Amino acid sequence: MSLRLRIALGTAAIAAVAAGLHFVVGYLSFSELLREDIQRDLEVWSGAVAGTLVFQQGRPALAGSDWPWVSAGGSLGFRVRKGNVIYIEGGVLPEAADPNWVWTEKPLQDGYVLELVAYVGEYRKALAGQLRAGLVSLPLVVLLASGLGWWLAGRIARPIGQLSEAADALSQMRFPDPVPPPPGDDELSRLARSFNRMVFAVQGALERERAFTRYASHELRTPLATMQAQLEALEAGLTPQERALPETRKAIERMRGILEGLLTLSREPQVTLEPLPAGALLRSLVAGLGKAAERVRLELPDEEVWVVGDEELLKRALGNLIDNALKYSEGPVEVRLTAEGDEAVLSVRDHGDGVTEEQLERLADPFVRFHTRVAGTGLGLSLAKQAVQAMRGRLGFEPARPGLCASLRLPLVEDADA
Repeated sequence: MSLRLRIALGTAAIAAVAAGLHFVVGYLSFSELLREDIQRDLEVWSGAVAGTLVFQQGRPALAGSDWPWVSAGGSLGFRVRKGNVIYIEGGVLPEAADPNWVWTEKPLQDGYVLELVAYVGEYRKALAGQLRAGLVSLPLVVLLASGLGWWLAGRIARPIGQLSEAADALSQMRFPDPVPPPPGDDELSRLARSFNRMVFAVQGALERERAFTRYASHELRTPLATMQAQLEALEAGLTPQERALPETRKAIERMRGILEGLLTLSREPQVTLEPLPAGALLRSLVAGLGKAAERVRLELPDEEVWVVGDEELLKRALGNLIDNALKYSEGPVEVRLTAEGDEAVLSVRDHGDGVTEEQLERLADPFVRFHTRVAGTGLGLSLAKQAVQAMRGRLGFEPARPGLCASLRLPLVEDADA
């Protein structure tokens, strides 16, 4: 039995019980009200009839002419008896036992008894109408509740079914489209959003793992081949040790750089966003460049610019951008900090050969190197892009003619004084 059907049947059962209890309580309450009303009428009528009786020489007789059984219009009858002897009777008396007539007795003096009978057929019709209305409305209420339960169950079960299908697809390593969260902020909505985040995280981790395997198998071949060639030449006596060892050491260093870069790219960065003084951080980075700092032209505003970011990731991104600019140009490197709207712009421009418009789109891809005369792993800009995206910033490139300008954008701190 499906979840939707179980919810619908449960809703119908609850509605049936609630409607049944409501009907029973209502019917009993209405019946009690009618009984009290009939009893009150009988007491009133019996008092009125008793008021028309007088006793002469110990025998009952009627007095006056305004008799209540006449005004009752055939719905009232009475008789006065003593023992089995009837002395007076009037109004309408049923010939046999009839459930539409109700009898009551009122004791009189000297052992006489007033028996009063009243017609209660209208009351019984009202009670029967109440019963029929309840019996007709109860199935309608249950049917309406079943339809409402079926509709409501569909709204509840639909996202659960979508989550189930998406989970099945994910278990087969097929990444599903995001599950639309239901409106609101209830448990199902939060579950759908959490599931979507999990899918994105798993997909990102798998893509990074595949990229690591693909890049490692491709990029490590060159240094491994270099090491193998140097060792074979050394064993064959074709290359002196003084030449083979430095070349092998370079290949090892290149492998180490590639592996470290790939491991960094394959991991999801741990981010702690906090207010950071961008100007002070740039001054610290440039000061740590040693002699290369002489080529850097640092332009900072008079007042400190506070950005929202992660200190380690921001240092990694800016350090790679500055290092890349220094390696691929021999002229000055301009590092500038400005504030534009609600963003801080940290730009790094070199005066090298630059790249073409077509090459800009692939500039931050792993192992993309358009100028091979400079040694490197081809991972610097990829690592910078990963760090900037982890801080919810943006990294862009544009030709500077001559050279290349990289712009890193991060949100400004709303209240720097705080």
